[in-house]
Amino acid sequence: MSICGSCMANANLQSVRESTTKTILQAAKVIFSFSSYVDGKLMARSSGFLIDWDEGSKEGTVLTSARIICSKYTALTQWSGTDEYVPDAEIIAHLLDEDETTVPAILFRYDKHINIAVLKVNLDLCAKIPRFSSDINYGQEILVLGRDERLNMTIAHGCVNFMGPTTYERHHYLFTGCEPSIGGMVIDFDGHVLGMANFPGTAYIPSSIVLKCLDMWKKFQCIPRLHIGMKLSPIKFLDPIHVERIFRKCNIDSGLIVKEVSHGSIAEELGVRPGDVVDSVNGECVATTVELENLIMRICENHLDQGGAIGSCMDILVGILHMRKGRKGPRHTLSLRLNVSDDVEVFISDF
Repeated sequence: MSICGSCMANANLQSVRESTTKTILQAAKVIFSFSSYVDGKLMARSSGFLIDWDEGSKEGTVLTSARIICSKYTALTQWSGTDEYVPDAEIIAHLLDEDETTVPAILFRYDKHINIAVLKVNLDLCAKIPRFSSDINYGQEILVLGRDERLNMTIAHGCVNFMGPTTYERHHYLFTGCEPSIGGMVIDFDGHVLGMANFPGTAYIPSSIVLKCLDMWKKFQCIPRLHIGMKLSPIKFLDPIHVERIFRKCNIDSGLIVKEVSHGSIAEELGVRPGDVVDSVNGECVATTVELENLIMRICENHLDQGGAIGSCMDILVGILHMRKGRKGPRHTLSLRLNVSDDVEVFISDF
């Protein structure tokens, strides 16, 4: 049987090949392949990896992509809210023993906006559960590990990068720049888990978001968010030439540039327009969209801790520097009354 090669044969990885191979082989013990079926027909495939295991019950907890139960998705945009999910689909885990045994996997939790799911699987384990790390640097070298349909490992080499918001990208995504393995493990060369590979393209969900989601599920059985109605892009990831110009014109070198405002949103009603800069939320400075997503979930967590509920409204204060015709305008602190939701955020474009 022929097996495709991996990036580890590349010349630019030869200096770390020996140590990194050991890291990969250790991680491989907890990376599995999953397939889902509706009425006996294959619906989706995904990788996934163990994040917990109970020695007494032999029950493993697996992190994967919600794509494993997605029956219909829109390739051009995740902001339309038109993807369809089948939470009662049959999910099969493909184990790594000599006989390549298959066992049922049970869907425990999933979230359509974050595009994340947790499965429960009964299995024996002789491996160490990997540790998450939220210490991620832009440009950092990473590996994306998964399994193909024949259960062979897939290994891709890339680096952490950011892509500004388009029609499909969510604020909680970072990007690997390499061939994706949906539901696969994103690690550094020391084997620390930096996130989970996801759809679309080379997107992945960083560990800080994953860990917050797991914590929210444990506390509330849902992942509460605020739908802010804006697509944003960090100043810090622009070309330094652009950052320097923004600083000269506006005296700022950090914050989130508003790229688009959802039609009919509270932000639009309050006068937020493309080109404006968000520099704070509830008094906390925000430099990246991942920071913003973590902050929003933290705000929602406090709201629910204080007796709030999904479907209730709350006010957040957003610091906005208005930009008009390329020139610095007034800075305002806007109060946005937003709905606390555990559903997917739908963005309505004017075009």
